Amino acid sequence: MFIGAINEKLRAFFATHAHLLDGRDCYIGCSGNFSIEQVLTRQAPGARLHSNDVSLYSCILGAALLGNPTPLRVVNENVLWLQEYLDRGPAESVAALLLVMEAFKYEKQNSPHAKRMWEAYLAGWDTTFAKSLAKVQRGMSNVKIAEYTAVDVHDFYPRPDGVSIGFLPTYEGGYEKLFERLEESVEWPKPAYQMLTAERREETVRRMTAGDFILYDDRERDDLPCVAKVDLFGKKSVFIFSNLPFPKGLIRRRLREKDPRFDLLMPDEEIDPGAEVTFTEVEQAVIDHYRAMYLSKKIQPGSGGPCFLVFAGRKLFGFVIFQGYSKMGDRSSIYMLSDFVVPSTRYKRLAKLLVMATLCGDVRRMLEEKSLNRLSSVYTTAFTEHPVSMKYRGVYELAKRGKDEKTGKQFLNYQGKFNDMSLKEVVEIWRKKHKS
Repeated sequence: MFIGAINEKLRAFFATHAHLLDGRDCYIGCSGNFSIEQVLTRQAPGARLHSNDVSLYSCILGAALLGNPTPLRVVNENVLWLQEYLDRGPAESVAALLLVMEAFKYEKQNSPHAKRMWEAYLAGWDTTFAKSLAKVQRGMSNVKIAEYTAVDVHDFYPRPDGVSIGFLPTYEGGYEKLFERLEESVEWPKPAYQMLTAERREETVRRMTAGDFILYDDRERDDLPCVAKVDLFGKKSVFIFSNLPFPKGLIRRRLREKDPRFDLLMPDEEIDPGAEVTFTEVEQAVIDHYRAMYLSKKIQPGSGGPCFLVFAGRKLFGFVIFQGYSKMGDRSSIYMLSDFVVPSTRYKRLAKLLVMATLCGDVRRMLEEKSLNRLSSVYTTAFTEHPVSMKYRGVYELAKRGKDEKTGKQFLNYQGKFNDMSLKEVVEIWRKKHKS
């Protein structure tokens, strides 16, 4: 779904060159969380900020920044008590809506984890609300806007008297999906607008760029001058297009790496028949060193732990990163964020040895000691256009097939049950079935 988040690298670039906007009228469409407004308030205090958005959250926040109350009525029977907090004032309304949006992730209570989280939000609401309100008030004190309008962004432009700024929704219906449950739960004077289809989006870009403009987009364009590109691992690149005199920049994220200089299993090297397979825990910076060596730069590294290097004797051949409990909310299942092996011409199925090892009793006991929890299975995800992932086939079971809403890529969720085999037994079975 479209979130419209302005990442920190992009904000930093914008803040560095915000002086180009000082003293000018800035018309910011799709204000979202008011990230651009926060930057300009600090870095270009002479700029006059005209904000615009149509989502409930942004409209309430925009009204609150100008000290204007917004009539809100709770219609969701599960959270009727929320009305009291919405009636307290503009800032209180923002804090309450932010908090209940987080709680809505668990409203269905369709798992023991979701049920506990929902009950925890309700039981600790007053304490958490007070903390959220304090953060909202601090954040609002750092944003100064001259105007807020809730009109269709297509009609918000052009603004020939100032600078048009915006990160337009990339995916049709993205905003609606993000705020769907909130919109169903609260009645308010909702502004009228049309969906930003691909054709209407292009028309909006044309209107926006009729004068001075700054357009953020995750699509490369040949028809507009590009002044910056932000590349983050595994995410779509973000481009900044503008006719203002920005210096051109390319921003990349670097991995924090550590090279311990272990002996690697060479591509044509054979694993010694008597070699013992072992898992050695390391910090993620060590794993990231090998990820940079062997994995595509497009793969999002993410963060997790515990992390393990896997050796055959003294030769390093495998790498595994776990990440807490399963994404399914089942505390008896641990999620495996990443697993990969060194390239091998000697063994076609070296990766199969690693995934078999992740389900053995020796590994389960290590993970249980780390998590202080009984574990029964491992859950992981493979992104592939093939009907199955050959690496996991026959070891893990296919649990779900789906498509990522943002990237459109097909994913396969796999789940494997822990067994009672030792690492030694796993190696013996692998040698019989897959070593060639």
